[in-house]
Amino acid sequence: MPNLDCDAVPLDFSKGSAWLGEEEADAVRRVVESRSLFRYKGDVATGTVADFEHAACDAFGCRYAVAVANGTASLRCALAALGVGCGDEVVVPAFTFIATANAVIAAGAVPVFAEVDDTLGLDPSALDDCITDRTAAVIAVHLENVACDLDAIMAVTNARGVPVIEDTAQAMGATYRGQALGTIGALGAFSLQQEKNITAGEGGLVVTNDEALYLRATRYSDQGGQFVTSYMSTRGDELTESFAGENLRMGELAGAVAGVQLGRLPAVLGALRANKSRILDALGDVPGLVRRRRPDPQGDGSSSITWFLPDVTTAKKFAAALRDEGVPCAQMYRGRPVYLTPSILERRTPSGRGGPWNCAEHPTDRTYFEGLCPQTEALVARSVIVPIGVAYSEADCDHVAASVRAVADKLLT
Repeated sequence: MPNLDCDAVPLDFSKGSAWLGEEEADAVRRVVESRSLFRYKGDVATGTVADFEHAACDAFGCRYAVAVANGTASLRCALAALGVGCGDEVVVPAFTFIATANAVIAAGAVPVFAEVDDTLGLDPSALDDCITDRTAAVIAVHLENVACDLDAIMAVTNARGVPVIEDTAQAMGATYRGQALGTIGALGAFSLQQEKNITAGEGGLVVTNDEALYLRATRYSDQGGQFVTSYMSTRGDELTESFAGENLRMGELAGAVAGVQLGRLPAVLGALRANKSRILDALGDVPGLVRRRRPDPQGDGSSSITWFLPDVTTAKKFAAALRDEGVPCAQMYRGRPVYLTPSILERRTPSGRGGPWNCAEHPTDRTYFEGLCPQTEALVARSVIVPIGVAYSEADCDHVAASVRAVADKLLT
């Protein structure tokens, strides 16, 4: 989400969190009264986490789902399911939240940053050059509820035999050609953090249609081998080999909230789409404002509007002027690619010396620097994002449109 430094009290652009209420409170109360806050204490077949997993499969049309502690954990489990580790490379879009890259580094693999295009997703035309004989996966990020150009991306990865993980942290419920995002690649990774389409405060979800990948992902989330694997909500027979894992499980309190919020997801997306449509209809075409391209407009989750301005200076002035009007606006991730984050730029891990860049067995010459992905740097530096909330009134939507028009008339004419 954008990092907003508002000069006026901005509109509340909350999504699922805006509708937290008595139903979620009642669900949490029932868990507390049961005194079974851990998913494997009590009847796990009817626990809130298990119910959420089954409901997610129904909602997204996939065979398997495992709920985990947060969105980063969902990426960690997806990478583990594919066996990504030391000596591997993973292609990551140059513009994304830091968690996408951090999950790769934590797995012991080297992130390789690829250009994004005017979808703000992976540029298919640049992807092939990023794939090497060390590439273990490509992570396609559906940023802010807009799908990547998946047909073109999958054409490249299928030809090269590389699996795709869909980072769908910011796009739960959005679709591509009628199919739920997260269910098109080998695995999908979702987040339930406070600012996402639906929320449990923190939480994550991994989905797949491949049973072997599901078993590996869910085993990794449950310490990898001390207990028999979690299989379709129970700890049943040993179905996959054991390996070292982590504790990334979701608890029953989060599962209770997540389950209620999942039921709200269609209404959340419906409200976002209605509000975005009203804003854009009222605004019309504005010379000098170029909208982000959406490969599938019908599947857009509609949580924001992103424009590209003529230059960097104008983009910054545009965002500041809208904030003065009480319209939330920013440059997402400060208009900078993720590899310019100091920890990645300087290739620092907690030890200060380890990590995938310093592996004697698998040496790499991958380094990161300003200018690494020039197309991305130029594009995102002149982008601005206006988030949209589910609770916007018609007057709020009209105010956003009028403010954008007024600021554009001042700065772009």
